[in-house]
Amino acid sequence: MVLKISVLSSGAILADGKSTDLLQLEQVLRAATESKSVVWYYREAAVGEPPPTARAILDLIIQNKLPISLSSKPDFSDWVDAKGVSHPRAGLKMPDVSGTSDIEAVFQDARKMASGEKGERGLVIVRPDRKLLLLPALAASPELDAQAAQVERLIPSAVKRSVCVIADTSFTAEKPSLTATGKAIPFFGNLLSLSYIGHAVWIFEGHASALTAGCRDADVLFVDSAVVPLLPPGWEDEASKAMRNANILIQDRGTFKLRVARRAGQAGDRLEFPNGK
Repeated sequence: MVLKISVLSSGAILADGKSTDLLQLEQVLRAATESKSVVWYYREAAVGEPPPTARAILDLIIQNKLPISLSSKPDFSDWVDAKGVSHPRAGLKMPDVSGTSDIEAVFQDARKMASGEKGERGLVIVRPDRKLLLLPALAASPELDAQAAQVERLIPSAVKRSVCVIADTSFTAEKPSLTATGKAIPFFGNLLSLSYIGHAVWIFEGHASALTAGCRDADVLFVDSAVVPLLPPGWEDEASKAMRNANILIQDRGTFKLRVARRAGQAGDRLEFPNGK
């Protein structure tokens, strides 16, 4: 779900277009936390001095650990990246998926392909039509090595892990280029790097009919914040039950930062993998 918050230059606050105040908004944000909502935030006259309410609202959003996407337009038709660049907000919707009598078999093949058990290894996209698209591991390069060093700190390659990703896959209706894939999934470069250092990585859209099978035996689940509103109620619990290690990370499109939604183990400063290898 999406909660749209606007702060006007007068200091007035709108929540989903309705006038509210800080006390009422605090209750709304608590409810948004329960419903796993994403906040879309707009401030009128953003280049000027913000009204006092703006800082208080951002503090409340942070306190409730809600993912936030910034907009520069009052109709929320764009999102602003960490460098302040505006992008059209994709009108994402859950794609229609092909029914299959054995969705578990589809994802078993995806995991084996991603790990190299079925021949050439690489990143696998499970398309909405349930065909598998393999992107072979990239050849070594200084640029890729530098990016790989960053993801190595997040998921070390000493032990090969299974990494599941929920993101937009509708672009795969045609044979996609790496450029098109990067536009659909802004953190795609990090996913390629995880595959490059040896982890098994597969991506799917998160449809309710495939959620359990898609997350089966995963050690880490990355979720694009743009698709969170499209996921079925209780998706975190369902995914966690299927995962080997329930590490769930939300990739925030607005800030390009990772938010930990659920963590396996007791460590507070790193991912742990207490189950299995």
